[in-house]
Amino acid sequence: MKKASQLLMTLALVLGSTGCIIEESVGPVGPSGPAGNANVFSLGFDFLTADAVFNGAVASVQYEVPDLTASVVDNGAILLFFRDQGTWTAMPYTFGVESLDLPAVDYTISLGFGFEVGFLEVFYEASTDAVDLAQLPDREIKLVVIDGHFYGKNQLDLTDWNVVKELYNLDD
Repeated sequence: MKKASQLLMTLALVLGSTGCIIEESVGPVGPSGPAGNANVFSLGFDFLTADAVFNGAVASVQYEVPDLTASVVDNGAILLFFRDQGTWTAMPYTFGVESLDLPAVDYTISLGFGFEVGFLEVFYEASTDAVDLAQLPDREIKLVVIDGHFYGKNQLDLTDWNVVKELYNLDD
């Protein structure tokens, strides 16, 4: 009986110590990972001049975006980028168009946007009515919607698509 008690005691110690070994093999708790992107998303779309409404020197396309909530408009951020020659560029963006006769800028074109709750408008705007906006290229656009976030007071370059994509773990 004494041997049986010793055997049970030894078995209990082995099982007890095995539990400790398993627990220790998990390792210490590490630092928290980066915050997720539950309040951030992106979507891509095409800005097509064929869909635009022309009003003088402005060609605009309006989009219904239900995810642009009052919380986003009041406390978050809306970022837009357009793709040109393989590079994502932050909007608004203005470029000059040079004269064919002189090395001088004849007029400028701005690619911009406006928004409110549930609504986004993307537009070309020329510095003169003499420009045929229908001849401007269609644009691939990325919209990033950020609903109130802790990055808001940090100095981050939110004009760089690659920084925003990495920061919020967004897809291309």
